[in-house]
Order: sequence, then C-alpha cells, then structure tokens
Amino acid sequence: MKKSNYYDYIAQIYDQTRWLTESVAEEVGDLILKLTCATPETSFLEPGVGTGLNVIPLVKRGYSVTGLDASQEMLAQFYKKLNVTPYNLKLIHGDASQLPFPDNSFDVVLTVHMIHTVYDWKVFLDNIVRVLKSRGFYLNCQWITPPARREFEGYFQDILSKYEGTKQKLPSINIATNKIDVEGYLQQKSYVSNYFVAKEWIVSNTV
Repeated sequence: MKKSNYYDYIAQIYDQTRWLTESVAEEVGDLILKLTCATPETSFLEPGVGTGLNVIPLVKRGYSVTGLDASQEMLAQFYKKLNVTPYNLKLIHGDASQLPFPDNSFDVVLTVHMIHTVYDWKVFLDNIVRVLKSRGFYLNCQWITPPARREFEGYFQDILSKYEGTKQKLPSINIATNKIDVEGYLQQKSYVSNYFVAKEWIVSNTV
C-alpha cells in the first residue's frame, strides 16, 4: 500500500497557494546566480523541489539542476510545466532528508522554506555539507511574513476552527518539533552566514 504524503494531496493547487510568481522567481534566480558567481558548469541541487517554482529559471538558462522530492504528485506537476524534460534537469522521487548523492557532488544547494518539514534537521544539514563541493554555496531561503499577512492568517484560523472535525483530515505533515536554528548550527561548524533580501513584492489575499 502506498504511503500517504501530505503534498500529494495538495499538489494540484500548490502553485495557486504560493506567493512566488514566475516573474519574481526570475529575479530571485538572477540573485542566486550573482551570489554564487555561477558559471556554465555550476551545478544546483534543491531538496524538496516540489513543482519547480524556484529552479525553473535556472533550468531555462541551461544550468545543471537536480531536484529531489518525497511527493510523486508534486514532481508530476513539475513535469507538466515542461514540454520535454531538458537534458540539464534530473528529478528524483525520494526523501529529501536522505540525500542519495556522493560527497562533493554539487556547487550549490538550495532549500526554500522546507527545513521545518524535516524531522532531524541537523542530520539533514550535515548531509547538505557532505554533498557540497569544498567551495560550494548553501542557500537557505525563508519567507518573511508581513504583519498584515499574519493578521489575515489569524482570522482565517478562527474560521477554520469552527469547522474542525467536520471534514476528513488530510495526512499530517511531519513537522520538526525542535527549534530550528540553521545559522547557529552551521556556525558551530565554523561556517559563515550572510543574509540577503532577494525580492520584496505585494500580494493580495482573500479567504
């Protein structure tokens, strides 16, 4: 029997619920290439690649991109965006917390708002360090939620709570319970972190 995956259930509407548009993704892609001093030979890995929102701009520009995701349905949505699978893209169905790659495999590893879904995030970060080349880059991106959005989500949660238990619940996502301090953990290992705002943009929310 196939093991249920939270993202399999939401794959078809996933992009509609994201804040990232194609034009914003292109601009973020520009910053990624600039930060990593990318050359035509630079290779990228995104664990938790999902529907490809973050890396499609890199694929279109000819960079070698590997994506890994535990949801087959999310990867199916990625494939639907492509007429054919480009030679420079490799998608793997597997557990992003267990990177099935040799040491020193990639120039850049990118994670986007996904570490909270990994149960043992410290082991995951160790794996990222392992598969990175000696002068590689690890880019960890997080959304910064503005106060207006947090207020909106508070109202929305109040509405949802009134209907709790009236519908069949989706399989729960595996959320790490420990406080996640990526920067602190990597600093313990003598890595240096820098912060950049990739892009600011306006979104409109309705219930």
